[in-house]
Amino acid sequence: MRVIYGWTLFSIAIVGFMVGGVFFAFLLGGACFMAGKEYIAIARAKGIKPSVRVILGMMMAFFVVAALPAIPGLNLSWNFSLEHFPIVLTVGMCFAFFRLLFRNEHPPATMADIATTILGFIYVGWMPAHLVLLRNICPPGFEKETNPLLQPGVAYVWASLFIVWATDVFAYYVGKKFGKHLLFPQISPKKTIEGAIGGLIAAVIFASLVVYLSDYWLFPNHPFRYNLWQAPLMGAVVSVACQLGDLCESLLKRDAGLKDSGSIIPGHGGFLDRGDSLIFGGAISYYWICLVVLGLL
Repeated sequence: MRVIYGWTLFSIAIVGFMVGGVFFAFLLGGACFMAGKEYIAIARAKGIKPSVRVILGMMMAFFVVAALPAIPGLNLSWNFSLEHFPIVLTVGMCFAFFRLLFRNEHPPATMADIATTILGFIYVGWMPAHLVLLRNICPPGFEKETNPLLQPGVAYVWASLFIVWATDVFAYYVGKKFGKHLLFPQISPKKTIEGAIGGLIAAVIFASLVVYLSDYWLFPNHPFRYNLWQAPLMGAVVSVACQLGDLCESLLKRDAGLKDSGSIIPGHGGFLDRGDSLIFGGAISYYWICLVVLGLL
């Protein structure tokens, strides 16, 4: 059952990012909306009361801004969203403080309420919205491609998803079969060093394969610019980010005394359980592509 639902989620993600545009932003935003509700439940289990409206509202704001360049007729540059993210983040922080300042409850809001509110829309909004930015990339020197399957963003998100998938799947199965040394027992009692290494190696291999296929076989615009030496480095860096992201979500759950963030996905827990690696991996992938592959930022 776990494998069936895992492949189903993976297939939906593949279709979403290949179609791209507003559809991908809507699909990913919907998943993050559910993850946001799970994050709020984790905070409440800890006895903290963040603002639900601010977290979910700002999360949606990030995805709306991220999707704007993909809307036909607006003629916005691909980096419009990144340039305006700081504004959205600033407004969100102000709203978090002001909403909790005037919340009509006794006792009044605490520092923890404010902190978890801000962390919430950064964690489930700002960070994962980078995948939409990554899908919409159309850097200088690349002709604007109307066929969504040939847009460079497809190759970049494809590489990111395969790194995340390879890390999660191989870390799980290698750890289950060969794991003997615990990685971080205080936070996650089942993760092993052997599993982490297996996930890392698999990520490096899949990153190299995806980059090679993208540049030499699938995309005529050569999105990775034939810099194949960068592929294993990207796989390693993003894989480490994925595994740390997984541990960070485990830290939140353990602090709240929960095993899973939810139970909506049979065999996998909640949306936050399934997307914890992608939250960090997607954002790191975006900046890796911009800084290392394209040299834009």
